[in-house]
Amino acid sequence: MDMRYITILILVLGACDRGPAPQTGTPAPVTIFAAASLKDVLTEIAAEWSRKTGRPTRTQFEASSTLARQIKEGAPVDAFVTAAPEWLDQIKIEDRYDWLSNRLVCVVPREVKDFDLKTMDSLALANEQVPAGKYARAALAHLGVKIPQRTIYGSNVREVLSKVSQGGATAGIVYATDAAIDPEVRIAYTFPPESHPKILYSVGLISPAGKTFFDALREPWAKEIATANKLLAAGKT
Repeated sequence: MDMRYITILILVLGACDRGPAPQTGTPAPVTIFAAASLKDVLTEIAAEWSRKTGRPTRTQFEASSTLARQIKEGAPVDAFVTAAPEWLDQIKIEDRYDWLSNRLVCVVPREVKDFDLKTMDSLALANEQVPAGKYARAALAHLGVKIPQRTIYGSNVREVLSKVSQGGATAGIVYATDAAIDPEVRIAYTFPPESHPKILYSVGLISPAGKTFFDALREPWAKEIATANKLLAAGKT
């Protein structure tokens, strides 16, 4: 047999023995949109999920209303965690469930000792279309508290928190989870659960690529991280 054909045959057989060439590169990231109040807890959960699965994530945190609008406009996203379930009704989803809950509180700068909700001279509130803003207005109305003439508005709950911690307002209404992450403020008042609609975080699956992360949020390890960050079971307030 011609030596050239023998050489070619050896090369072909050698390539077959090696099997298919390994794929290179990392998987595409799973994109998660979530309410601003979940920034700390979901950043931690996403990092742990990536460690467990080897898949990267891309997260974006804003007011639920803003994120829902971006999704309707075609923003590429795989899973959406909203601070009000009704925002999932406005977008196309493959699956959904109610996840966790939170408490509504009024915070003041930590050096403020005496505070009366009914005599506050300035207040920071989330905009009306933002879930935290909706809950805050309902709670104040239920308690018969008028919104002060000097009210500063934020596009999301974290903006409201920063306006208080930086001295822009003497009080602000946020979630308990937000108050817990800012050492410059303290909780001056916790609103009764019956004073506002139930605070409920709901999760929507937008694309099949987000299914594994969507399911992981219900696993015990993810709920442990959430409760460590002051979130509550969906049935509690």
